[in-house]
Amino acid sequence: MKSVAADSGGTFTDIVFSSPSGHHVRKVPSTPEDPARAILEVLSGDQHDRAIHGSTVATNALLQRHGARVAFVTTRGFADIPAIGRQNRPRIYSLGTPPDAPLFHLRDCYQLDERIGPGGEVIRPLDPVALKRLRDDLEGTGVESVAVGLLFSSENRSHEDEVVKVLEKLGVPVIGSSRILAEPREYERFSTAIACAFVAPLMATYLERLAAALPATQLLLMDSAGGVLPWQRMRDEPVRSVLSGPAGGVVAASHRCRDGQGVAFDMGGTSTDATLVSNAEIARTRSFTIGTLPIAVPMVDTVTVGAGGGSIAWIDSGGALRVGPRSAGSVPGPACYGRGGLEATVTDAHVVLGRIPADTLLAGTLPLDREKALTAIGAFASSLGMPLTVAARGILEVIEAEMERALRRITQERGVDPRTLALISFGGAGGLHAVALARGMGMPEVRIPRGPGVLSAIGMLEAQWAEEEEQVLLCELNEESLARLRQVAGKLEATGRSRMEEAGAQTDEAITRVTLRMRHRGQSHDLEIPWQGDPREGFLDRYRQLYGSNAPDRAIEVVSVATRTVLPSREGTITLDDESDRSLDEVLVSLDDGEEMVPVRRIARGALDASEPLEGPALVVERTHTLWLPAGARLVVEDDGTLSIDPGEKPR
Repeated sequence: MKSVAADSGGTFTDIVFSSPSGHHVRKVPSTPEDPARAILEVLSGDQHDRAIHGSTVATNALLQRHGARVAFVTTRGFADIPAIGRQNRPRIYSLGTPPDAPLFHLRDCYQLDERIGPGGEVIRPLDPVALKRLRDDLEGTGVESVAVGLLFSSENRSHEDEVVKVLEKLGVPVIGSSRILAEPREYERFSTAIACAFVAPLMATYLERLAAALPATQLLLMDSAGGVLPWQRMRDEPVRSVLSGPAGGVVAASHRCRDGQGVAFDMGGTSTDATLVSNAEIARTRSFTIGTLPIAVPMVDTVTVGAGGGSIAWIDSGGALRVGPRSAGSVPGPACYGRGGLEATVTDAHVVLGRIPADTLLAGTLPLDREKALTAIGAFASSLGMPLTVAARGILEVIEAEMERALRRITQERGVDPRTLALISFGGAGGLHAVALARGMGMPEVRIPRGPGVLSAIGMLEAQWAEEEEQVLLCELNEESLARLRQVAGKLEATGRSRMEEAGAQTDEAITRVTLRMRHRGQSHDLEIPWQGDPREGFLDRYRQLYGSNAPDRAIEVVSVATRTVLPSREGTITLDDESDRSLDEVLVSLDDGEEMVPVRRIARGALDASEPLEGPALVVERTHTLWLPAGARLVVEDDGTLSIDPGEKPR
């Protein structure tokens, strides 16, 4: 079978080809104005049985608020929920911070005289005459999609389903909130449905174009929870793709995590993502926001910061050096790309310090212009009144502080001690900062798998087809409710398997995992717990881990039961060959102190001797990745080609 995976990033698009004869990679500049163009130009004229894609189309549309005109239909009296939101303030001491406006105009909000109450009881039936009048009112308004969010539809979606059925006759996407996610909280459910409707027409056009250009290929999309789904499903539920790119790297990192847990650290050209992983599972969440808008579908629990190779250095109003989140992207890119970029970036700082040697071909194709990097960093250093190399190191220290905050959020704020974890580093820029970050966090090991510059695309090939189903229950956890939970879980599993079979998959090897969302009675927030053994004990143990104590005498409420049915990937674990066995040479590098450039060993990854450790300082290079091994760090090559690094301590 011939397969291909394409990960569209902010700066580069990574493409990995897999066939019985082996694997090879392409890394090309992204085309943000038309993400499909970079992919189709590479795939032109080549036929594949299967293509897996991680897309940023929905994410960018939400970030830039460039989407469809949405009509929002809700229960009368609740039209203001999307605008009111929650009382949370992103900046707690700022009394004047306005919330993000909803993704629809108030003139496009429509209310229905219907009411379902707690437990799914019908209090006021849906009026079919009013529903037909609503459809007539929407015709000719120019709305491009519709989001339907009715009260308590998570417990009884009969009214919502009927509204969706009637409004689909308008010929535009109609998103029912309870079909997108099982969530009793109205604001989160409504917001997610509106976001889904906002990006639905754009995603439909994009995916239909890709599918038409690859007519003989099974097209699958990476979802935000670490699984893949047929493109038609993602067209109908596009909000599930907002973290599809980072999810691929997390999947691959979990397959390359040794015993215990680790942190997947993915630094690309525009952003950095950090996620807790183990060889058994990936940390997942529903608490994700774009701006202040919640997206409550299941997704990998990733902390993302605007820190990448293209992050631009600047000086704030207090005169302090800052880096990011604004990025030079791929066009014009950092100054060293020679494409017209003039501002100092993280990549330019590395070129000035010699940690990316001037003769490097970035992504194997792009030559670097050291003189332009020197000009950009030199101008920035002059504005700060400091020497060139000091300014360049300052840029790196600032961006590393930002990335370290992300690592602390995903570990210490989740009740996990980073000193027990390995840092699994990948992404085109990850190896340039991984050792410094591990030292700062007290992490005992850095692990760099093969193909680190394209690991997210590799993870897409390795990802499992995953069908997720969920049902809200809102019942007390006891012996009587356990029997009901088992019955509901069985029905949800059957639904997931039938979805696979309808799409042509065989489910004999499918595995189903059941999770419960639970909370103490009276609490408003819940925890998602794998159903393994006694669910009560599982909940109390997790609660204690996160908060330091629990309340074993208080009643526990089950919010929902969910199933995740997965099919193993046809690819298994992808292993790329090392690209070169180039002999050792030396390049000039500025170390962590002083202004002089000193000779440092440079060696291709394929030339590393598995029987002999490599001591820093050294550069380990490959076509899509560079590892900076500072003084005091020690590297060994494992049997599978993974680089295991003892970060050591920074020499005094």
